[in-house]
Amino acid sequence: MNHRIAVIGAGPAGLAGAWELTRHGHPPLVLDRNDRVGGLARTIWRRGFGFDLGPHRFFTKNQEVLSLWRTFLGDDLLEVDRLTRVYYRGRFFSYPLKPLDALRKLGPLTTIRALASYGRERLRRHPEEPDNFEDWIVAQFGPVLYEIFFKSYTEKVWGIPCHEIGKEWAGQRIKGLNLSQAVGNAFSFRRSDRVRSLVERFYYPRLGAGQLYDRMAERIVEEGGDIVLDANVVGIETSGDRVTALLVEPGGRQEVDEVFASAPITSVAGALSPAPPADVSDAADALYYRSHITVNLILNTPPPFPDNWIYVHSPKLRMARVANYASFSPEMVGAQDMSGLSVEYFCFEHDDLWTMSDEDLIVLATEELTRAGLVQHQTVDEGFVVREGDSYPTYYLGHREHFYILYGYLKRFSNLHLMGRAGMYRYNNQDHAILTGLYAVRNHLGLSHVDLFDINPEDEYLEEVREGQREGGP
Repeated sequence: MNHRIAVIGAGPAGLAGAWELTRHGHPPLVLDRNDRVGGLARTIWRRGFGFDLGPHRFFTKNQEVLSLWRTFLGDDLLEVDRLTRVYYRGRFFSYPLKPLDALRKLGPLTTIRALASYGRERLRRHPEEPDNFEDWIVAQFGPVLYEIFFKSYTEKVWGIPCHEIGKEWAGQRIKGLNLSQAVGNAFSFRRSDRVRSLVERFYYPRLGAGQLYDRMAERIVEEGGDIVLDANVVGIETSGDRVTALLVEPGGRQEVDEVFASAPITSVAGALSPAPPADVSDAADALYYRSHITVNLILNTPPPFPDNWIYVHSPKLRMARVANYASFSPEMVGAQDMSGLSVEYFCFEHDDLWTMSDEDLIVLATEELTRAGLVQHQTVDEGFVVREGDSYPTYYLGHREHFYILYGYLKRFSNLHLMGRAGMYRYNNQDHAILTGLYAVRNHLGLSHVDLFDINPEDEYLEEVREGQREGGP
């Protein structure tokens, strides 16, 4: 290998950046800690059954990203109808919520309480914008709906109380949702084509989310790039305002002219040599990510439910989401009359879930699916577990202050380019991550001057499509 440009991470941002470099005549060395490309969007195969690391939809409002997907996937880019539900107190609710469905399942008393609390909050004056997730949601939807449809699931995902989560999470994921508009649309009055608040169809690769990244990796290698898997960057040597070399295990020392990093920003800081000042190290120590576990199960029965995935809001169950891959692509299922499900758990690496054996996690997931009425215990034929550390940047209150200290220091290195969800400590969807990789390279090559933080602005709901706006999804 004789590459002077390195890309750390072979997920959506890393491979997009590597492809852009390759396309402009600078094929890089790509390093990734996993045994296959795709990062959090990779697909794992077992006995002909495909499992993503949790379900991935391909939706974008950016035409360039859509064109990239079509270029690499062609006819393998399928159009899929979205069907998702929420599991709460032993019942399944349509999601997006449908008032008649909710009334029948919550009961008239709870529904009246929910609407009354919503009305009271909408009439209240809030002199200051709430700074945390709980207050923001309560102000938008009322305390009853907050408790039912937001609190438990959100705290499962992030592992901290909702009042300790910054409002940015709500701004990106929920801001475009309007309860009165949703009720009106559901009853076919006040219907508007101006905003569709949730995507009803999406694209998906025929052989799983990872198929896109496998194709990208193949092209990069064909055109001169190198991709090294199971490679950990344990050291980043610097001199003055430049990165000079990477220390890789295995592989040794690799001298570099440019580094594009989609690895966690905290890991980048921790690998610097010489080490950063104490205040920067303290900021890096303060920032933290949520880790992710998928328990993947092969069932000896057809799919037990038709949904793409189900959100598990029940506080009595530790699982957060269950995906059915037969509802994404029939070729994700390796045998007729069988099916594949993934059960997701979120945790920190000091939690009991992370340290639990694979066998115990499979037992836990099977038992929880059985308690929820989704499967019968004896239908599980085989299971395996995938753990992914440092998966989700956590928007805890005060994280921005720590991030700006760390990011401001790393910006001093003129040839170090941070991108992607982990590298920017920003909860981007995969299309936004791809764009950060493309524009990080274009900025370096002088082809653009885009602030990567202007991609996926937090004041725009991620799944909202307004009248006159071009949509990248079907």
